[in-house]
Amino acid sequence: MKKKICITSDCVCDLPEKILEEYGVPVIYFYIHTDRGTFKDMDEITAGNIIEYFENGGQYISTNAPKPMEYEDFFAGVLENYDEILHIAIANSLSKSMEYATLASERFSGKVHVFDSGHLSTGIAHLVIKAAEMVKEGNGYEEIVETLTHMRNKVSTSFIAENADYLYRNRRVSKLVKNLCTGLKIHPILAMKKGEMILKGVRIGSYKKAVVKYVRKELKNADKIDKRRLFVTHSDCTVKMIARAKNTALERCQFEEVIVSRASATISSNCGANTIGVLFVRE
Repeated sequence: MKKKICITSDCVCDLPEKILEEYGVPVIYFYIHTDRGTFKDMDEITAGNIIEYFENGGQYISTNAPKPMEYEDFFAGVLENYDEILHIAIANSLSKSMEYATLASERFSGKVHVFDSGHLSTGIAHLVIKAAEMVKEGNGYEEIVETLTHMRNKVSTSFIAENADYLYRNRRVSKLVKNLCTGLKIHPILAMKKGEMILKGVRIGSYKKAVVKYVRKELKNADKIDKRRLFVTHSDCTVKMIARAKNTALERCQFEEVIVSRASATISSNCGANTIGVLFVRE
C-alpha cells in the first residue's frame, strides 16, 4: 500500500544522511563541473574535494541543478511508493532547480508539487524537517504548504566567510573587493533576504573573533528565536572552529537541539573553506 505524501528536496539542503533517513526524505543531486571533469554532488565529490582542487591549481568550477528529465526520473521513482510529492527546492534566484523541477512536475498530473524554499543549505532543511513532521502528523499538502509559506519568512540563513576569494571566482564581488578583504582581513557575512542572497555585513580582524561576534549578533534577540533546533553548517572548518561557533550559540540561546552539518560541494564551491553559519527559525 502506497504512503500518501513524500517530502523530497535538493541535495543542497545539506541535511546529514542520518536525518534524511530518519525523516524519509529522498534528495536529488546537483552537479559540479571543473576542468578535470563533471561530478555528482555528495555521491562523487565533497566540500573537501573542492578545497583541495583549488589548493592544487584548479581554476574553473561551476554548479548546475539536474535537468528536467532527471527530475522526472527522480519523481517517478518516488511515486512508486507514494501518492504525492512535495519537493522543497533551493531559492529560485540561486538555481534552475525550481524551473526544472516545475517543468518535470507537469508530467505527473498534479501528483508532484514544487515549493520555493527561498533559502539555501540548512535554511532549506528547517522547512524540510517541518514538512516531514507534518506528514507524520497526518497533514495534507495544502496545510503543509500554508505552514511552510508562513515559516519561510522566519527562517534565518546566513554565513560568515573567511575571505572573498570564492565570491570573486563566482563573480559575486570584484577583484578590488576581493583584494581589500584579503589585505584588510575583512570577513563578509552573506544572508538570504526575500529569496535573494545579499551581503549582510562584514567583520574585520581576527577570523576567530569575527566568528564569535557574528554568532552573538545573529542570536542577540534570543527571546524571539524558536529554540527547538539550530543548524551549525560549515564548509571544511576545523573541529575547534565548529565547537567555538556551537558553544557561542548555546551561551546566547539554549537550543533543544544543535545539528552540525557539513555543506555540500555545491554550496562550498560558492563560499570557500572556513565558512560557517548559524541557521535558525524566528518565532
